Amino acid sequence: MKQYWIIDEPCVIGEFLLRHGISQKAIKAIKMKGEILVDGKHQTVRYLLQVGETLTIIYPPEDNHMVPVEIPLKIVYEDDYLLVVDKTKGLPSIPTRQHPYYTLANALTFYYQQIHLNSTIHLVNRLDKDTSGLMIVAKYRYIHDKIMKDLQHIDRRYRAHVKGIVKAGGTIRLPIYKEEFQMKRMIDKRGKESCTHYTVKAIKHDRTLLEMKLETGRTHQIRVHMAAINHPLIGDSLYGDGQGNFDLDSYMVGFVHPVTKQKIVITKKQVCY
Repeated sequence: MKQYWIIDEPCVIGEFLLRHGISQKAIKAIKMKGEILVDGKHQTVRYLLQVGETLTIIYPPEDNHMVPVEIPLKIVYEDDYLLVVDKTKGLPSIPTRQHPYYTLANALTFYYQQIHLNSTIHLVNRLDKDTSGLMIVAKYRYIHDKIMKDLQHIDRRYRAHVKGIVKAGGTIRLPIYKEEFQMKRMIDKRGKESCTHYTVKAIKHDRTLLEMKLETGRTHQIRVHMAAINHPLIGDSLYGDGQGNFDLDSYMVGFVHPVTKQKIVITKKQVCY
């Protein structure tokens, strides 16, 4: 990955890079395995930049030791710095003991090989295996670091059918806690602060289609919170009485692009009731 700036005031390269959000660790990596160029000539971080000069940073390649697996990917947005993929239900985000190879990360590794991108996998947001929908993936560590510095600008919207009739929207602020070696989460004061906003989209018979917006991104957050107000996701066997086939879908993501600073909003087609 390359990044460049046209200098508008004198500044030492090291100070300039720090000012533009590049960490000391990243600067060290660039010095050791990347390149620092000023008008095409190699320079050190102590070089004093002059007005009108072009500073170019070439980041070192990232070693990806993950096994590439050819799994179909639905990429709905891509540029030089990141991509957004629509993850299918049943596909884990990252390898686990139970799923060491059949994951989104392995699929992305295969895709990176096809486009000759030397980088590791940097997931900005993760979805549970049985949750479908949009995920942001940074192509480089530096881009991931920049977008993760302020998660408040990332807007995530979900839809799912829940059990029972929900008459009005609301906000759930309940801490979520996980016992060691347990998959199931619970509401407990020992847990992490968690916040879910929800609105009613449709009601039919004894179920409600809800739209949820997250302020926090805890594992199983929506499932735990909806069960806590006695409206578990239909089909959720872990937090409800279903058979394990719920329809939680991340249908929209919005974020400020870490390089262009433009607001990017990606929305899937409307979910039919």
